[in-house]
Amino acid sequence: MEPNYNKMYLADLKLIAKTRRIKMYYVKTKEELVNLLTLKELPQSMKVEKMTIHELRAEAKKRNVVGFWTLRRGALVELLFPNTQDVNQTAPNQYEENESQTHEHHEPEEHNTKEVGVQDV
Repeated sequence: MEPNYNKMYLADLKLIAKTRRIKMYYVKTKEELVNLLTLKELPQSMKVEKMTIHELRAEAKKRNVVGFWTLRRGALVELLFPNTQDVNQTAPNQYEENESQTHEHHEPEEHNTKEVGVQDV
């Protein structure tokens, strides 16, 4: 008999998700965790995300792929599982567009102390 995940606390759901190796379980909502935990089998993309380089190499060897030893994890995933999308990016880099501005220096603006409420001593 399957437990009733809807009646469980979020912390308990996160522990179960952790033991089932669900990636990013700690940022998922209760509803998302309940949906994932009630699935009989995790989606292929979630399984691939959790595979180590050793597991990926073992899979490549089992499929008789040649030249996989020199490939990095991302290329190996793309070779073995071409239909899984965005497995290599665990989280989108939302700061990527602002990266070029991080090294710029701007001079502080001059302010009139009477206008901003600072008292002269």
